[in-house]
Amino acid sequence: MIDKSILLDDKKFTVGIFDDSDKLLHAVHTLKEKGVKIFDCYTPFPVHHLDKALGYNRTNLSIGAFLCGMLGSLTGFTLAYYMNVVDWPMIIGGKPQDISVFTSFIPVIFELTILFTAFGMVIMFFARSRMIHGIKEDLLSRRQTDDHMVLAIDNDEDQDVSSSDIQAILRGEGAIEVSGSREAFHTSLNDEETLAQITANNDTSEPVLNVTEPEVAAEEPAPALTKKAEKVVLTEDEKEERLNAIKSTLGDASGAKDDLKLISGVGPKYEETLNSIGIYTFEQISKMTLETIKAVEEITNYFPGRIERDDWINQAKKLMSK
Repeated sequence: MIDKSILLDDKKFTVGIFDDSDKLLHAVHTLKEKGVKIFDCYTPFPVHHLDKALGYNRTNLSIGAFLCGMLGSLTGFTLAYYMNVVDWPMIIGGKPQDISVFTSFIPVIFELTILFTAFGMVIMFFARSRMIHGIKEDLLSRRQTDDHMVLAIDNDEDQDVSSSDIQAILRGEGAIEVSGSREAFHTSLNDEETLAQITANNDTSEPVLNVTEPEVAAEEPAPALTKKAEKVVLTEDEKEERLNAIKSTLGDASGAKDDLKLISGVGPKYEETLNSIGIYTFEQISKMTLETIKAVEEITNYFPGRIERDDWINQAKKLMSK
């Protein structure tokens, strides 16, 4: 009953992350035309015509609903007939105690038909979608249930197009981030900092940078974006020096405090860490420079490049304007 083809366990994917449903749909059409086999797309909201673009057939859930409805009708008729004709016959209004009383059973039959159909469809849908209670979620991006859409291609699948070409197509179709080898993970099993490292370790290619000037686009990606996690051990003097640099650039919060958890990549634990080094507001984060970002990463041992990849500065500016 459970569709095992949708399981993400022990698989690695080429992933394109989109922030626009039209670009995602166009990317699916382009990849299909080039013979690329797409594993699945994950979206936080319905994208019209995406199922047809992916080649999904009409669901058989309606057949299951019909069978559940028939079972409900049979159950209703059997219950009413047994109670009123066999087990405890009663003469009401001169009606005979035989099958001719069927018309009085119609309300019961109708209600049980609806009941069995509704519950049957829900149970079948949850079982087929592997959404049974206790199942841990499989995610390829932490924001795929929020405001990002993920296009996943199974790396074990034989493709007519090379992996590098697929990634180039995804970038050309407007993906804001492309990864050549990403594994699924569970947010419920890890804390914020561990998740940041897991998702960053999943990346084998650079995110697609949003640039407006051609000469900037031609530059090599900053090494911090692909750098692996290295724990930096600072002396007290070095830590004090970085704290002073952070304070001189970001300024003092002056008692103000924003909910930093609204920034993607900041959880309750890391918010406390930021507060401990004097960062309390969106305004302070919006003033970050490469120097202060590096100082924050070295003091807190936050995964290198994550602040830039999640674009904390622009996130903070948008939150300030709300």
